[in-house]
Amino acid sequence: MLALAVAACASSGQRASHEYAVGEAQNGLTVKVHVSDTVHVTLNSTAWTISGSSDGAVLEQDGLQQVSPAPAGTCFPGEGCGATSALFRAIKVGKAVVGASRVSCGEARACVGAEGRYEVTVVVD
Repeated sequence: MLALAVAACASSGQRASHEYAVGEAQNGLTVKVHVSDTVHVTLNSTAWTISGSSDGAVLEQDGLQQVSPAPAGTCFPGEGCGATSALFRAIKVGKAVVGASRVSCGEARACVGAEGRYEVTVVVD
């Protein structure tokens, strides 16, 4: 299992919430977080559509996905340069899956097999 940050305890004895950043490197992996933490999913293309959480009672999406195109002139049109991201909040103990999909994997190139799918499992304890 993959934990992306180390939890620190606040001086009051309560654990401070943390933000965990996940992306394409965590595709297919499991991330452990704690209640009140946030999980920021960022995928490296504007072609991704983040489908949300499989269990909103455990991991709730906070707002809509954000699509951030790369600055003009930094890539060719149709390549999907930029990023797609969404923020999720850990609400209660449990497990949820965040998924995403895309049909375009580059300029005029359809995704083949697994390259058009993204999935990360989030375990909240």
